[in-house]
Amino acid sequence: MLSLLKCKCLFGFLWTSAIAAGLLTIIFFSFVDPFAIATLLNLEIDTTLFSIKVYTSIFIFFWFTLNTSTYLAYYFGQLVKKMEQEEQIRQNKQIESTSDTHPELN
Repeated sequence: MLSLLKCKCLFGFLWTSAIAAGLLTIIFFSFVDPFAIATLLNLEIDTTLFSIKVYTSIFIFFWFTLNTSTYLAYYFGQLVKKMEQEEQIRQNKQIESTSDTHPELN
């Protein structure tokens, strides 16, 4: 079960990536017109729903991409942290074993 702190972190993570995806969508569609692409490709479209479908799908694509990159950065950061902890434990054991075999160093 998720603790309250983990839920807050998850919602914060999803919320910030949604804001960034919204901004990217606005910037993207400032330069790209979905109707111009549809006419360029000679697509037969229903103009009432076409724009909503395109805007929504691009937003979801940006949101998924941002979520994935953020999660991977978090995952690899935790992996490095765990590897550093294991290395520190290994070094401590090595120091202890050296001090046990050479009591004159103490």
